[in-house]
Amino acid sequence: MDGIASPRAGSRPTVSARSLLYVAWATVLLLTVPEIILRAFLRVDTSWMLLARIGLLAGFFALTFVWPLVRPLRGMLVVFLVIYAVEAYLFLTAIPQSEIYRDVFDGDPNLAFFGERLLRIGAVLVMLAVLLQMGLRRRDFYVAIGDLRATAEPTRLKIPHKAQPWTTFGRNYAIISVGLLLFFLIPALKPSLANFSVGLVLFAVVCAAMNSFAEEFLYRSALIPQVLPLFGKSATLLLVPGWFGLAHYFGVPNGLTGVLLAAVGGWFFAKSMIETRGIAWAWFLHFLADFTVYLVLLLAGGL
Repeated sequence: MDGIASPRAGSRPTVSARSLLYVAWATVLLLTVPEIILRAFLRVDTSWMLLARIGLLAGFFALTFVWPLVRPLRGMLVVFLVIYAVEAYLFLTAIPQSEIYRDVFDGDPNLAFFGERLLRIGAVLVMLAVLLQMGLRRRDFYVAIGDLRATAEPTRLKIPHKAQPWTTFGRNYAIISVGLLLFFLIPALKPSLANFSVGLVLFAVVCAAMNSFAEEFLYRSALIPQVLPLFGKSATLLLVPGWFGLAHYFGVPNGLTGVLLAAVGGWFFAKSMIETRGIAWAWFLHFLADFTVYLVLLLAGGL
């Protein structure tokens, strides 16, 4: 990507970087909010929205070649294009509609769910190739264990209230996040232990491991290196989780609850990557959340 004077990870954006940040936030909001308004509140069919997003991103990407102000966002736009055009359209829309895919995965909801997780790994491989082509190295996009005992730095909101190792901070988050998910999911889905089996647990483990790694790689490992040098740590920890949260409006759980839980989780995951310089804590914490959701869904009768 074109060179740009980058602020330190913890510094405040300069005036020019602040203008660029507004453009980045506008992009995030245009990718997420219109569908929420149209689909959730106006009850409008939004099946066309994915192609509209891809067109929007393609237009913004072309703009980086003629408008110097937005040129530094080219990397972010490339990552978003892979997420929406390759993962969402090719792997999660076009391929599942193919006859070969339907012959293999249709007929069993659990098998179809596993197939979707498998397709996301395909998107990971494409993203990996793109990142390497952009000149990034493995550690640049956090594909390493990292320092598991790195310091979790306090924020303005006192989270954590004082500097502490990630072994403590991550443990506390894991307990709280799983507890909150169970608090919301159990009354809503009413899972039954009568459905419990070892095979069911193993299935939830495999799907959670695949899904959590794919999402951490696609939505944070690939995205953070594109924005952290431009905006610094604080702004990145708002932008990346903000997009992740808004994109989960139609997830499980859905609505504002889903947005809040996904955004908070995304903040912790992104913070762990930046501070430990690795994916391990993010993958583990995300895995626990996905495993909890999948297991409750399976105990409630299916995915």
